Amino acid sequence: MNMLITDKKELRRYATDQRIWQGIPSIEVTKKGRIFVTFYAGGIMEHIGNYCMLVESRDGFQYSEPIAATYLADHRCYDPCLWIDPLGRLWFTWAVCPDDGLWGVICDDPDADELVWSKEFFIGHDIMMNKPVVLSTGEWLFPLAVWNHGVRSLPPKYDSKTPEKGSFVYKTNDNGVTFSRLGGADVPNRSFDEHMVVELTDGRLMMLVRTYYGIGVSYSSDRGRTWSRGEDSGLGGPSSRFHICRLRSGRLLLINHVDFNKRNNLMLLLSEDDGRTWPWRLMLDARDAVSYPDAKEAEDGYIYITHDRERGCKKKSLQQAQSYAREILVSRVTEEDILQGELVNQGSYLGRIASKLGKYRGEDPNPFGDPHLFSDKEYAAHLLKTESGEARVNRIFEHYSPRCDEQHQADVDRVDQLIARLAEREYADPVLLLAVVTAIRELSGTCEPKHPTVERITAWVDQRLTDELSLADMAAHFRMSRYYLCHLFKEKTGITILEYRNERRLTLAKQKLIAGEEKVTDIALSCGFGSASYFNEIFSKSEGMTPSAYRKLHSK
Repeated sequence: MNMLITDKKELRRYATDQRIWQGIPSIEVTKKGRIFVTFYAGGIMEHIGNYCMLVESRDGFQYSEPIAATYLADHRCYDPCLWIDPLGRLWFTWAVCPDDGLWGVICDDPDADELVWSKEFFIGHDIMMNKPVVLSTGEWLFPLAVWNHGVRSLPPKYDSKTPEKGSFVYKTNDNGVTFSRLGGADVPNRSFDEHMVVELTDGRLMMLVRTYYGIGVSYSSDRGRTWSRGEDSGLGGPSSRFHICRLRSGRLLLINHVDFNKRNNLMLLLSEDDGRTWPWRLMLDARDAVSYPDAKEAEDGYIYITHDRERGCKKKSLQQAQSYAREILVSRVTEEDILQGELVNQGSYLGRIASKLGKYRGEDPNPFGDPHLFSDKEYAAHLLKTESGEARVNRIFEHYSPRCDEQHQADVDRVDQLIARLAEREYADPVLLLAVVTAIRELSGTCEPKHPTVERITAWVDQRLTDELSLADMAAHFRMSRYYLCHLFKEKTGITILEYRNERRLTLAKQKLIAGEEKVTDIALSCGFGSASYFNEIFSKSEGMTPSAYRKLHSK
C-alpha cells in the first residue's frame, strides 16, 4: 500500500512546525542505547488524514525530526507501536482505517547508521497499540482489538467492518512470518480495548483491558485460545491506556493513574505477587492531561517510559490548540527508584521532552476553518464543501450575527430576499450563496452587536399572545432578518418562535380550564387560537384529550 515514508524531502511535511497536535506514543531502546519514539498527529483531531511519525535520540537529550512516517491518502494511520523482538529486530506497526488492519515494517539492524526497512506487511484485524509478549513456550502474542464502537469524531461509515468484536491475541510461531488469530476476551464496558497480556508464574495468561470503570481483567489457561469472563480488576483508572510488563527481576511493572480526578497522577507501580498487591510506587507525572504510557526495560538496566501531555487535539481554534503543551515526554528510572519512591540513581530522570509543538506553520493557512480568516468567496466555497442545505445559512448566522439595532430595514429585507431565492435552489447555488455571505457579513459589521436577547423576544411574544403576528411582523419589530430571528431563537431555546407561542397559549388555556367555568369557545378566542375547532385540534394533539376532558379530569 506504500504507506512508509523515509525520503527526507517528503518527511518535511511531518515536521514539528507542520503539526497542530500530537500524542499516543510508544518507545523502544536498542542494545546500544538508541532511543526510538513514535506517535501520531495530522489535522486537528483523530480523523481521516492522521499519520504516524518515528523520531530518534542517540544521546537521550536531543530528539530528531521524523526519520520515518506512515501516511495513506483518504485514510488514517494511527496508534503506532514499537517493539524489539527476541532477534533484536525493530518492529514499527500502525493501524489503518478504513480497510481496517494492523500493518508493520521491520528493521533488522536498528543500531545501523542508515535504517533499512522491510516491505510493509499485514498482521491482522484491526488495531494494536501495545507491545506483544513473548511466552515461556516461545510463541509471540500480539494484542489486536476489534472495537465494539467507532471513533466519535469519525462518521459511522468508517466503523470497523470486521464482524466479530473483542480483545484478541494473534500468535506467531515463526518469528513473524505468519500469524493466526487465537481467542479474545469480551470484557464488559470496555473502551477502545488497548489490552496487554502478561504470563503469570502459574502459566496462565492475564489480559488487562481498558474499560469505562478503569481496567478489566480476563485469564487464559490454554495459551490464549480461550479467555475467562471479563471482570473488574480493581486497579481503577480514568478510562485511559495503561502499561504492564514483566521485568527481568520477575516483578510486574504497572503504569497507571492513581488517586486521580482526571488523567493525572500517572504512577509507576511494582508487584512481587503477580499483581495481587502493588506496594512500591513512584510518581511519574502528577499534572493534568498526562496519559498513554509505554515502557521498555533496556539492556543498560534502565526502564525507559514515554507518555504524552496536553495533546492539543480537537480544539476550537488554532490559538486554543497552541495554548496547550502538546508534549511527548521520556523518563528513565530504575527498579530501585520505584522501590525507594524517589529518584536515587544519578542517571534517572523524569519528563524529558522528546517532542514539543510550537507555532504552526503548515500548508493550510486556516486549518480550523476560522470564518474570519476567509474571504467571502473562500467562505462560500468552504460552506459548499462542509455543510448541506439550510445548515449553510445557519452556519453563516452563527459566525456573522447581524444583530444591530441600527440596521436599515432595506438591508434586512435584501438579506431575506437573497436567502429566499437561495432556498428555492436548495441552498446549492454558489453565486447566490456568495451573495448571501457578502450581505450578512456586511450587515454584521455595520455597528456594535446590540441584539435582542431571547428573554426580550419571549417577553414581547408573551404580551401579544392573542395577536396573530407573523414572523415578518416579529422580525420587523426587532429590525432583524426573519431568517436570523428564527435561527437565533431556535439556537438558544431548541424550539421555534411559533412553537413557543403555541406552548404559551396552551399553558394559559390550561390555567383557564382549571380555574373556572369559562366556556371552551371563549377560552379558545381569549388565548389566541381563533376558533374552538382549531383550539380543540391543537389541544388534543398536545395533551391526548379534548379541552373538556382535561377540565373534567382536573376539576375539584
